Amino acid sequence: MASRRLSNGRSPLVRKQSQITAFFSSSPSPSPSPTPTAPKSKPKPSPLNPRPARKPPSPPKPPSPRPEEKEKEKDAAVVGRRLRVYWPLDDAWYEGRVEAYDGESRRHRVRYDDGEVEEVDLAKERYEWAAAVAAAPADEGVTPPPRPPARKLRRLRRMSDAATTAAKSSPDVVDGGGEEEEETGGDSTEDEDWKKDAVVEDDSDEMVELDDDDDDDEVVAVKTRKGKTKNTLSMSAPTPKLAFGLGSGSIGGSGSIGGSMLSKKRRKVDAGALDCAKKFSFEPANTAGNVELKLPMSCGQREQPLENAHAALTGEIAERFGQRQAEKFKFLGEGRKDAKGRRPGNPGYDPRTLFLPPQFLNSLTGGQMGKFYEFYEMDAHVVAKELDLQYMKGEQPHCGFPEKNFEVNLEKLAKKGYRVLVVEQTETPEQLDLRRKETGVKDKVVRREICAMVTKGTLTEGESLLANPDPSYLFSVAESYQCGSEKNQDGHTIGVCIVDVSTSKFIVGQFQDDPERHGLCSILSEIRPAEIIKPAKMLSPETEKALKSNTRDPLINNLLPSLEFWDAEKTIHEIKQYYCSSDTPVASSQNNFAYLPDLLNELIEAGDKTYALSALGGSLFYLRQALLDEKLLPCAVFERLTCSGLTNPIRKHMILDAAALENLEILENSNGGLSGTLYAQLNHCVTGFGKRLLKRWIARPLYDGQAILQRQSAIATFKGSGHECAVQFRKDLSRLPDMERLLARLFSSCDKNGRSSKSVVLYEDVSKRLLHQFTAALRGCQQMFQACSSISMLTSTEGSLLNNLLSPGKGLPHVSSILDHLRDAFDWSEADRIGRIIPHKGCDPEYDAPCVAIEEIESSLKKYLKEQRRLLNDSTVKYVNVGKDVYLIEVPESLGGSVPRNYELQSTKKGFYRYWTPEVKELISELSKAEAEKEAKLKCILQKLIELFIEHHSKWRQLVSVVAELDVLISLAIASEFFEGPTCCPFIKESYGPDDTPTLHARNLGHPTIRSDSLGSGSFVPNDIKMGGPGNASFIVLTGPNMGGKSTLLRQVCLTIILAQIGANVPAESFELSLVDRMFVRMGARDQIMAGQSTFLVELMETASVLSSATTNSLVALDELGRGTSTSDGQAIAASVLEYLVHRVQCLGLFSTHYHRLAAENEDSKVSLCHMACEISKGEGGLEEVTFLYKLTPGSCPKSYGVNVARLAGIPASVLQRASEKSSDFEASYGKRQRITTNKLGCAQDDKFAAIKDLFRVVKAMHHREEQATSLSMLHDVQKRAKVQVIGE
Repeated sequence: MASRRLSNGRSPLVRKQSQITAFFSSSPSPSPSPTPTAPKSKPKPSPLNPRPARKPPSPPKPPSPRPEEKEKEKDAAVVGRRLRVYWPLDDAWYEGRVEAYDGESRRHRVRYDDGEVEEVDLAKERYEWAAAVAAAPADEGVTPPPRPPARKLRRLRRMSDAATTAAKSSPDVVDGGGEEEEETGGDSTEDEDWKKDAVVEDDSDEMVELDDDDDDDEVVAVKTRKGKTKNTLSMSAPTPKLAFGLGSGSIGGSGSIGGSMLSKKRRKVDAGALDCAKKFSFEPANTAGNVELKLPMSCGQREQPLENAHAALTGEIAERFGQRQAEKFKFLGEGRKDAKGRRPGNPGYDPRTLFLPPQFLNSLTGGQMGKFYEFYEMDAHVVAKELDLQYMKGEQPHCGFPEKNFEVNLEKLAKKGYRVLVVEQTETPEQLDLRRKETGVKDKVVRREICAMVTKGTLTEGESLLANPDPSYLFSVAESYQCGSEKNQDGHTIGVCIVDVSTSKFIVGQFQDDPERHGLCSILSEIRPAEIIKPAKMLSPETEKALKSNTRDPLINNLLPSLEFWDAEKTIHEIKQYYCSSDTPVASSQNNFAYLPDLLNELIEAGDKTYALSALGGSLFYLRQALLDEKLLPCAVFERLTCSGLTNPIRKHMILDAAALENLEILENSNGGLSGTLYAQLNHCVTGFGKRLLKRWIARPLYDGQAILQRQSAIATFKGSGHECAVQFRKDLSRLPDMERLLARLFSSCDKNGRSSKSVVLYEDVSKRLLHQFTAALRGCQQMFQACSSISMLTSTEGSLLNNLLSPGKGLPHVSSILDHLRDAFDWSEADRIGRIIPHKGCDPEYDAPCVAIEEIESSLKKYLKEQRRLLNDSTVKYVNVGKDVYLIEVPESLGGSVPRNYELQSTKKGFYRYWTPEVKELISELSKAEAEKEAKLKCILQKLIELFIEHHSKWRQLVSVVAELDVLISLAIASEFFEGPTCCPFIKESYGPDDTPTLHARNLGHPTIRSDSLGSGSFVPNDIKMGGPGNASFIVLTGPNMGGKSTLLRQVCLTIILAQIGANVPAESFELSLVDRMFVRMGARDQIMAGQSTFLVELMETASVLSSATTNSLVALDELGRGTSTSDGQAIAASVLEYLVHRVQCLGLFSTHYHRLAAENEDSKVSLCHMACEISKGEGGLEEVTFLYKLTPGSCPKSYGVNVARLAGIPASVLQRASEKSSDFEASYGKRQRITTNKLGCAQDDKFAAIKDLFRVVKAMHHREEQATSLSMLHDVQKRAKVQVIGE
């Protein structure tokens, strides 16, 4: 196996917001390369060089120049003269011209003819003046020297000195040196014992320089000695990264978690004998501006450990590496500076960049890892902890893992919140040799490139992706907000782009949201994004708060506005580059967007969707940095965002805001799990893509009566006549992989970039893995199509949902002919077994041609053999193969004298002679060519078949969509069997006249999330509910004892409505419902103390949202409103809110409360007074004991019996007794308070709802810090006025 060497190809190590690199050295001592001012020191043992280096042999010294010549060399007199300089490493002379002379350093700047510029101390160099090449005497030091030993690299040592000087003289240039060596090829077995052999070395002769491209993005170009830039790639990311690669050496910044290195196969080398160093020149390319060395910016909790990384080590690790790390990385602690030298605290300090001292860069060294991914320095500490790896021997932190563990370890690191940069070898030693011969470059190492940037939101590989259906979304957001502008109370425009990388799905949209961002919060609570992409410092405080409070520790990516987070115009321009093919007319591509996906075309032509397009632009830029844009976009699916904002003229879904999703525990419980959730109750899907669709259905119930009826009909079919078909359908798909993700991975496999690129050198058989994915996709598509075809008899009713789904060409795509063609093309099982495709005849004409040629040649050989048998009159003459010699004519020894003259003897065997004839040799030559052509075509057949498969990607996705919907419908049919008690199909009251009111009638209503197998039969007490309709109140005021079941009833009603509008059966004997457009649920007590919001303020803010957004068709469930303040104030606010909802909004609602006076004094016909029944008895000490009946009963409850709950909680009996006495005293004095006369009501009588209007103003004003004091005063006044109003009435 060929050795693997450090890349000299261009590698994008620097981005606009980060330096994705890793720095490491063999010891804390300075670089072994001598400098003009530092004496040589004996190299110390290190992990990279465990044995002391031998003293390098002294090279032959050239004759010393005469004193007068030396003086001439050191002044400016030679500026402008041409000369040749000898490079020992390359054993070559390079011509150039002296451009300038620096008297302080006594160095001349030489520009070579190939464009390279170098600072040279001519007194220490071997050179020739152009005019003296032919006649200069040997003693003048200009005679071409003899070929030096191959290991002597004095030239590189001098380069290190020049780099140090350049670093001191220019603040914009950072130079560094490291060890250098030449490479040898050959096989090695030392990789298999990599943990025992820690000898590593650096072997690259390359220059790394910053480059500003046309978009002003900063990149790193790894240049050859000829100065030719290779493999340019611009990257940007704002958070820490772990960089690692396969068998390569990468340079990295320690600004985040230090970097890692990779290199060629390991072998022991005496680094000291090389007498060399490595130069890294960070210079501006194609620009005259200043260049900053950028390092990744930390996110959240990861920033602090980074800055004090040396202090974070503990135990044995701290004892082993602590002192070394503290000395080596002082610039990360108290001495931390940004690229401009500014310290933290400076107003201009940029935390995204890091200043790297020149002496640190000069200590860089490399390593050999073979086929292992390995980590150094801070990276080593991270992966040793996170992956439970062992450190290798030596002073330098160093650990790694073999290539076979790549996917599992990459996924572990990404899931834990790290950004992982993958560097791979993209050239073999043979390709390097060929490139050197063809281009004349002097590269000594193979190319290596960044092939992937992986985070928890950009994972595309890993076994858990096929096992765990939960998506990890990227969430990009833009907003119509200007810094410093006054808050707009009329709403804000929010643009959103949601990306599921694992399925290549983009959800794009724009909506109007209220000042509290309830629409945005609803989306965030539903999807729980893994990463957020946003323009830095361009979002309003309210939006930033929503992003923080409705997510679960996502990675935050702050992009530079316009430059990185593109505006609409830039986004449109970039999108056109992805979809505009080379044959698209220029005029058409500029003015017509028909070649774009339908949704993008609509957004662009609408003209007012600039924020949606900008959000899409931010996500595209981020995907470009992760090298995923070209993988995802060609076969991407673009979906329209289901509008969750305030204004939605054509509403097709019920809106469930964040409070409803969380309080009802619809998708996840309070701990982030699934236990007890509505999703867990309904999830009986057998496919991963079906589970994802079910979640979307639950989070967005239908607000379309016809669509609900169609789902009900399909579910009834699967519960009735189609039950056996449903069982067989589930059985057929039970072992199906996650086809949506598998297809997306296969669609992206044809991308020519990243790790799927043909140029990436991997030890594993990538083509075999791709073949297994292809055959798995084929089998999966065949299983899905057959499963759908097997239940096609259920499509009897025209226009039904099942008819639309299962009718070929209507819902079910025409894929049978494609599958038949691919099935006839090759044997799927045989291909899996042997690891390659052997196409059947007729599959590929280009492959068939050499096959036919081979058959004809073999036939000619057989025919020729028969002729030779007749000629020699011996039927025993035959062909034999000996080693590489094939089709040798074997003739018995007895016929040796009678063979024709054209027989050429090739070999002998006892009793036989073996010959070739000119005819046989010609046929063998033709056969060899035909077989080579056949093998070449065979290598391309897999890619051809995959490309043929991908041409129909829309059909395969449509097939997945149909199967997912059928899976969900069957799951809902099964879920109804697990409800406690009877179930029914809800009756949906589609429309009603102006005199009708919203309706909700339920008889024997059970609980949707209580399973029949979790409780004994009849354990749950069902209830009858009647709200709205003729003769019924629209609101229920619910009282009852603590723990009596009030909150349970509220959740029960809300969840049942969601079930009904999904289209599922509900746990009741009968259920009638008018469609609900939005559900508001105010339950529980919580504060947002970090935002300065108390429990009561949060409660009032949520209530204000209900009052401002609810419509006649909404459902409101308020649980114990007003408990966050005094009894009188809370009761006053609760009464005012209730009255507003009943008389102004006129919606359906449930209002549970412990304010019994509120219920006792209510005489409104639109309000029904109910309570949860209980039985009271006397217990020990005369204390009341309550038996809960959990039955909804008309009338109000006299008290809450809180002392009973205290008894159940274990409060001491003496305390309970005293509490009971005080309760009696309070109740006795409650009714004796003197009422305030109506004359004191003042202006409160002028406007019946003045208090509630003022409440709106108070809550809205609380968002402004400067108005909070005034708002608190106003809140106190509103409470007093509301109390006076209630008491007065």
